[in-house]
Order: sequence, then structure tokens, then C-alpha cells
Amino acid sequence: MNLMTLTGVRGGCGTTTITGMLGDALHALDQRVLLVDLNASDLLRLHFDVPHADGHGWVVSLFPSDWRQQAFQLDDHLTLVPFGRKAIEESGVSHLLRGDDFWLQVLPDLDQDFDWALFDCPPYPNRLAPALRFRSTLDVLVARPDIAAHVLLAQIGLEATSHLLINDFDPGRQLACDVVLDWHCRYGARVLTQPVYRDESLHEALAYKRPVTRYLPDAAASQAARTLAQWCLSARSSAA
Repeated sequence: MNLMTLTGVRGGCGTTTITGMLGDALHALDQRVLLVDLNASDLLRLHFDVPHADGHGWVVSLFPSDWRQQAFQLDDHLTLVPFGRKAIEESGVSHLLRGDDFWLQVLPDLDQDFDWALFDCPPYPNRLAPALRFRSTLDVLVARPDIAAHVLLAQIGLEATSHLLINDFDPGRQLACDVVLDWHCRYGARVLTQPVYRDESLHEALAYKRPVTRYLPDAAASQAARTLAQWCLSARSSAA
């Protein structure tokens, strides 16, 4: 099984949206996909019409073996495990000590059922999944090409085994183009050649509670998701 961790340079980079549409694009390529939300905001569920008030989530599980009882079967071979914010709000139990430990214990149980497990990780500075990232087949950092992300990425650095995905790129904005050019110069091949261009369809899709790949398959963002899914398969083959 392939493990993919996705993290935003900061909050609001669109990592959750990327996770949902990329997972759906991989599923369309006949991959068996598990989507896991590690964020206390618990928003990944909204992309698949799971109500925010629903009580399901992996933090509800008393033991790692119980995670399947908290999962949603979205389609054949496409499974979502929400975070479970409602349980945290009601119990007051901290989720901060559980994510890495919990899912590292679950990983051996996933091999027979899934080709990919995509983890939507908390953004910096609260990137709480170092052990999962160490185990991942692909570790992807998501950033919008703006000055705040540029400064934060310079502070954080891009690790040698990580990739940078540029999201919400508007080539009509000179500053955004300059930032992207700088990132390509600094990080070379670790910057994914397929950015996700600014596309209003992404916001519309969330309003309809669907990933953009299902809401509007011909949208630019949907095409980018399919290209990124193909890259995932190629990168997996190269790493094998």
C-alpha cells in the first residue's frame, strides 16, 4: 500500500480540497483509496456530503482496530475516515497525542484493502504527523504562491524527500509568477510541474458537497487532479 501525506505551509492553502479531489481522481484510475482527516477542523467530510454534525470519526475509536466502524464507504473502493470533531467538543479529550500513534498501528491492517491511503495533515506550525511522513511513499507540501507562503516556506525548508504542490495559481498575477519561479529555482524537481490553477469551480464544488472531479469533471482543477493522480502512479512505480 502507498501512503501519501499532504500538508499546508499554513492554514488556508487548500490542502483538504486537494486531498479530496486527488483521492477521487486516483479512485477513477481503479485505485482502492482511503482518505483520512487528521485535522480537528474536520472539513474533509464536507467534500463528500457527510454532515459536520455527524459523530463519526477516528478519534471516537477506543482502539485502532475500531477505525472501520467510524468510516464511510463513499463508493466501491473509496473510503473516508473523518476526524470526529464532535467527539472532541463533547468530551474535551485532546486529539494531539493520538494521530501518529493511532494510524501507525492501523497501517499493517490496510495493505490488503487499499492501494493508497491519503492523510490530510494539520498545517504548519502544527504539523503533527512526523512518523507518518517518515513512512510515506509521497510527502507533499501544499502552498499558494503568495508572500506569506514564500516566507514561511523559506523558514520551514523543503525536505529532500518532500514535494511542493502549488495551489490556486493565477498566472495573470506577476507576483505569483515571480514566487513560483523562485520556488522552481530553489527546489528544482521537487516542485511538481502540474500546479492547480485558480478555479472558482473548487468553491462551487464544496458548496455542492462534492469533490470538483465529480461536480465538474471538465474543470481546470479536475484536469489537474487527474494529471496529479497519474504522477502519483508514476512516482510510486519509480520508488518501487
